[in-house]
Amino acid sequence: MAGGSVGNSARTPRLRRGPLRAVLLVGGATSLVVLLSVAGSTLVSTRERLVVIGDSLSTGLGSSATDSWPVLVEHDEETHLDQFEVVNAAQNGSGYVTPGDDDGTFMTEVTQYVTPEAKVVLFFGSDNDVGSTSEQIREAAKSTFEAARAKAPNARIIVVGPPSYTLNPDGELLEVRDALRLAAFQTHSTFVDPIAEGWIADHVDELIGPDGEHPNAAGHLRLAQLMENVLNR
Repeated sequence: MAGGSVGNSARTPRLRRGPLRAVLLVGGATSLVVLLSVAGSTLVSTRERLVVIGDSLSTGLGSSATDSWPVLVEHDEETHLDQFEVVNAAQNGSGYVTPGDDDGTFMTEVTQYVTPEAKVVLFFGSDNDVGSTSEQIREAAKSTFEAARAKAPNARIIVVGPPSYTLNPDGELLEVRDALRLAAFQTHSTFVDPIAEGWIADHVDELIGPDGEHPNAAGHLRLAQLMENVLNR
């Protein structure tokens, strides 16, 4: 915390010492309030804004919003990633091409939630784009990454592809992954491949809920740990 001291005053007549001390005390208290306010604002400003762009794998659907991995990342004091102020813009059912429950795509999420203050914009997913052509996905993703960089010029852009729940991923899911990898390369964004890194496939029974699609509490904890590793790379 910043600190300060009041300098020695010039010698004064005895009759004025009482009032002068009172003035100094009041002035000192005022200075302390100002210093505390400045220190407080400095502490707040040290938190970096992380904007999460994604689908239902990031909203907590099938588990709980309070257990979702973005919330866990924001409050994980052990890894010091509680430095992040997390803005979770994820929307159920959305993708780069495919609109979600509120008719928004990843581009919509970027437009609504990414601001110049963002230090990291992290994209996650999406298998919701399975069925779109590789070119549609690449073009939509490239435009979305460029929009994020334009809105937050100083932010790191991290693109995490869709995970696979099997050791032999469907060809269409791999097409989504490959299109995103290319779009990330073309926009100088960081690409992370959960399929190649085996994020979930070996532990589906432990990490995915009864619907067979969305992470349970253990799954979100696992994703939080993995995302923390990504943020620390």
